[in-house]
Amino acid sequence: MSKERILSLPCWDSSVELEELPGGITNRNYKVVSAAGNRMARVCEDHRVLGIDRRNEVACQGAAAALGIAPEIVYHEEGILVSEFIEAQTLADSDVREAAALRRLAQVLRHLHGSRDSLSGEMLYFCPFQTVRTYVGNARELGARLPETIDSVLEDMIWLSEEISPFRPALCHNDVLAANILDDGDRLWLVDWEYGGMGNPLFDLAGVCGNCGLEREEEVLLLSAYFGREDAAVAREVRILKAVSLLRETLWAVIQTIASDIDFDYVTYAAELFEAYSRARQDLN
Repeated sequence: MSKERILSLPCWDSSVELEELPGGITNRNYKVVSAAGNRMARVCEDHRVLGIDRRNEVACQGAAAALGIAPEIVYHEEGILVSEFIEAQTLADSDVREAAALRRLAQVLRHLHGSRDSLSGEMLYFCPFQTVRTYVGNARELGARLPETIDSVLEDMIWLSEEISPFRPALCHNDVLAANILDDGDRLWLVDWEYGGMGNPLFDLAGVCGNCGLEREEEVLLLSAYFGREDAAVAREVRILKAVSLLRETLWAVIQTIASDIDFDYVTYAAELFEAYSRARQDLN
């Protein structure tokens, strides 16, 4: 049904062919091949239990596209997003951890976060601590199996949130996984803006550290490339948000064990992420 719907969209000027792309664990993605050029089509309904608002995604990706760091949006309607197809390599964690890639990614994130004074339009605010609490509530309503220690973890989140300094909100991606970074050989692109919004720029840096499994020296390199200097207080806040990021991703996977119909082992993924969160939290002591 998804393919038929994509083929019937009014944005095609000629006949098109579809190629379903592997790897997506939230949406179904297709490469659309036509004489006018290639496009990426995503079948992507709102997912309230995951906090996904597609109108907000369009606003955030559109703003990032204007900065030259996200694919341009070609067409969208409820449940469908068509973007420019970027001929590029999707990075792996090991690619991101290379020194040159960390420096390049730091500059992309600085460019994104530095755009705050040029933004217009309505974008949601993203708070990772609120997202964690919301995900726990949604998981409970769905009957998903949460970690046994989740109540004490939530209490700990209150303490951790008090350790974060006041900040000037900026447009953030909020889901910087290696799989959401493309390298066309000239520049890096950020894709999948469904969690984008105004928030704490440090959370994007923390997401890189946690999601890509950076070692401490790699974290130092990323932050030094972003800020132009080392700052112990900022580094600690990033490590706090790294733990929060891993917990958020854990709870995302817990919800998906019930909510998703995609063939993916969310149970194992959630368990691995919770172990990573536990290590990151222990590292703060």
